[in-house]
Amino acid sequence: MDKEDITFALTCRTCRNLLGWSQRQLADRAEMAMASINRLERGSNPSMSTVRKIVRLFQDAGLEVIQDQPRGGFTLVVSAEVVENQVDSFQ
Repeated sequence: MDKEDITFALTCRTCRNLLGWSQRQLADRAEMAMASINRLERGSNPSMSTVRKIVRLFQDAGLEVIQDQPRGGFTLVVSAEVVENQVDSFQ
């Protein structure tokens, strides 16, 4: 397991939780097995097509991930719509 795999695992888990999606929901949206999402979030080495598919799902849901900003990490840009959806869950 390398640093890039761990960074993507953290990115995936963070985005999924921010959106309020379970692993099952992400798996269904990505048309993948839930076990694959689980392995991915534990740092397995995903294929580039899997990475692209999942990143696209998060983008479509209002999240933008900027890799390697800061160096070695990632920056998450959250749309106002996602924030509004989360505000409702706090009330």
